[in-house]
Amino acid sequence: MQKKILTANNNLYCKLLGVLTKKGNKTAAKKIIDNTFLKLSSKTNKSLQKLFLQVFIKLNSFIEVKNVRVRRSSHMVPFSINLKRRSYLILKWLTSAIKEENTQQVSFDEKLYLELDSLINNTQSKALKKKKQNSANAVKNRSNLHFRW
Repeated sequence: MQKKILTANNNLYCKLLGVLTKKGNKTAAKKIIDNTFLKLSSKTNKSLQKLFLQVFIKLNSFIEVKNVRVRRSSHMVPFSINLKRRSYLILKWLTSAIKEENTQQVSFDEKLYLELDSLINNTQSKALKKKKQNSANAVKNRSNLHFRW
């Protein structure tokens, strides 16, 4: 299990790099990620691997809610998800939380730093709120499990 988590962290770095790459400018995205995690590691005295592991553990979810259509009605049904889908959801919640930030005077790498810092320090993180909302939806709709096949 430990080896799978470590490979997921490296995979998470590569996927984050792919998500932040815009118009083929991979070096700028790499610079943003490296500067952000350098600031975080100097503040928290933790290595890059440990920081990625913390982000992965905090935002890790085992359940996702999907719409299933049965006899002209749709039901919200919780499904278990695999590691690849979990890493995608982590990045989706993280990037959407960063994009929702309205401060126009702050650069993207500063927004990423603030979001990751609030996530690691257990303060008001928007990505963590999205994860909790997903979990709450799964608990609310657990009575619809019989629609999963």
